[in-house]
Amino acid sequence: MTKQSDEMKQNFWVFVLIGMLLIVTTTGFSRMSYGVILPFMQEGLSLSTSESGLLGTILFLGYLLTVGLSGVLTVRRGAKKVLLLGGWLVVAGLCGLVFVSNFWWASVSFFIAGAGSALVYTPLLSIAIGLFPEKRGAVMGLLMSGAGIGMLLSGALVPFMLQQFPTLGWRGAWLVFAAMTVVVMLLASFILKDPHASVSSEKDGMREKTNVWRSKELYMIAGLYFAVGIVYLIPNLYQSSYMIELGISNKVVGTIYSIAGICSIGGAPLWGILADRMGVKKALFAALILSVVGDIIPIEWGSIAGFIVSSVIWGSSLGGVLVLIQMKASQQVSSQYVAAAIGFVSVFYAIGQMMGPGLAGWLIEYAGGYATAYWFGAIIFFLCTLLTMMLKPEGVNLKKVHTDIH
Repeated sequence: MTKQSDEMKQNFWVFVLIGMLLIVTTTGFSRMSYGVILPFMQEGLSLSTSESGLLGTILFLGYLLTVGLSGVLTVRRGAKKVLLLGGWLVVAGLCGLVFVSNFWWASVSFFIAGAGSALVYTPLLSIAIGLFPEKRGAVMGLLMSGAGIGMLLSGALVPFMLQQFPTLGWRGAWLVFAAMTVVVMLLASFILKDPHASVSSEKDGMREKTNVWRSKELYMIAGLYFAVGIVYLIPNLYQSSYMIELGISNKVVGTIYSIAGICSIGGAPLWGILADRMGVKKALFAALILSVVGDIIPIEWGSIAGFIVSSVIWGSSLGGVLVLIQMKASQQVSSQYVAAAIGFVSVFYAIGQMMGPGLAGWLIEYAGGYATAYWFGAIIFFLCTLLTMMLKPEGVNLKKVHTDIH
């Protein structure tokens, strides 16, 4: 064990705090806050509804095109270098939004912000797993909670900042987000360090890399992540509309949605800690079963109480599903190739997430309404439980890779 690793392990919570702040700023502020600022930005720039929607697509496209590349760059250039590059790209994108004057300028700024956010998350996980392999579930879950915290902070801060900066308006919100991200990036540049790589020959590294990409297990995990990506956003996007259609008041709808957001912050760390203790496969199976239940309850029990129970379930379990799938992917390789493995499966998730909202919207409009979309989500989650049962126990694939190398 190196002295550097010992020092970082003694400062577990320092790393977690910096990591969470990175996710809050580079994911929460750069990607999650778009929906909150959009109405004011649309009015200020005189954007049409289709142009506003296209900006969201461009933001996500930037993420999609770089999330797979992030793993490769991390292996070749080092996690910290890639992370810092991504973070400063987010800063550049946010600064561009402060001075934006038309749709095309906004498009470029959103694309840069989306691309940068993808270059932060994957290498950050690589550093976390390299430094804390025995606590990977806890640390990955805590980092994942940063996205939920960022979303809640965005919802609370944007109205406040619009009042504090009446002249700047929505530009002031982007300016504050950019400034906060700069501070976090400066802290990260001084505090974060790459974990010490295990000594292995270049020939051994090439053998492991070849065996990993031939692994049937990794492709099964990628398929699982793709399926989850398709249905992951259904309750998040459509629960409010579903409740309103059933006659529930807007005030109650907002409160129930907040409950789901709060549960999502604690859910990911909880599932990560459980996975460290009971194994990733068992924890993932349990989280997916709860996801099935969370989708079915509003269909069968469409009352306020039913939606509250559903929000607690899906709010706490869905974030855990994402963390557990990433953990399972990370177990297929040594720490040197964690970023590449997570980046690879994340591409499939991103494609599924891009397809999901449109498919769910079509089901709602043409195939029976919100209940049909929720049934679709429940069925996909159930199929994912069956696929999870086919996955091998922890450590089997990694041991096989090491055996093949040596």
